Amino acid sequence: MTELSVQQRQQITDYHLGLLDEPEAAEVERLLAESSQARDFLQRLEQVLEPLKSLPEPKAPDLLVSLTLARVNSAASLQGGSSLKLVSQDRDSAPLRPRLLRWPELITIAASIALLVGFLVPVVRQWRQLSLRESCAYQQASIGAGLRSYAGDHGGNLPRLPDNEGKAWMRIGRVSPKRTDTSNLYILVKNGYAKPEVFICPAVKHSPESLRYSTAALTDFPTESLVSYSYQNMFGPYRPTLSSPPGVAILADRNPLLLLGPRPSVASAFLRWTSPNHGSDQGQNVLRLNWSVDWSKTAAAGFRGDNIWQPADLSSSARTAALLGREVPASPEDSFLGP
Repeated sequence: MTELSVQQRQQITDYHLGLLDEPEAAEVERLLAESSQARDFLQRLEQVLEPLKSLPEPKAPDLLVSLTLARVNSAASLQGGSSLKLVSQDRDSAPLRPRLLRWPELITIAASIALLVGFLVPVVRQWRQLSLRESCAYQQASIGAGLRSYAGDHGGNLPRLPDNEGKAWMRIGRVSPKRTDTSNLYILVKNGYAKPEVFICPAVKHSPESLRYSTAALTDFPTESLVSYSYQNMFGPYRPTLSSPPGVAILADRNPLLLLGPRPSVASAFLRWTSPNHGSDQGQNVLRLNWSVDWSKTAAAGFRGDNIWQPADLSSSARTAALLGREVPASPEDSFLGP
């Protein structure tokens, strides 16, 4: 079966949350019966959302309740007969006539609605973040499947353009090389090992540009909006293969140490240590050579605590150091996930 679309993944997420009506739920159940990819996505979604079941039942803060009750008592004493009209049935006559709704009742209803919204909005936001994180992890797993297939067809070697070694991997200005480290990752698209859309993290804020050219005519993603992930830097002599330790990180959400705009440029300072892809949900999904994807809240997510954002020979304490575009991994186990 073809790769799950973003819409199908969202339908499966809504199915798990119980948000679908019967016809929609039946459609998802048919998809689950026919597609192992859909079943795998649902299983991973259940694993990610499982911790929410252990969250304590929310209770109204004592201060908020006391303030609300005080406001109700104050309104009752001050407003007296002030009211809004609702329709009710009078006991002595058949016709309906207006019934009075007093200010204390109105304030109580408004306070209840405010409490409900105050509790639901954070929960819904958390579910949304977890759903986007899981969709991102699923896409990285799809890229991992492409990497594994490519390596299996090329003697265990991961995608790498043969003429990249020793060259700059960052586009700086208009006269610099047009290839970045993503030119190595683009080989998966060019040779049909992965589809272009799986390289766009669903959690990113920007709208990706359309791919206007034939994939076969390109040697790199034409704009940064079309690739949200950072791939292992393959420009030096040390490159991971299928025989490398399985804990080596080879792909993750975008490297935060590079200032990326309309054109990638050097970073003047290390401003943060988690990927910007997921916003306030600080952390990144990391794909490893055992083809698993896990969530990490630290840059020390590589093999034996290796910092995945910079080469090992660049001091982690040099917070004002700049990446110049020619740094490469210092060993076969050194993850350096570039732009």
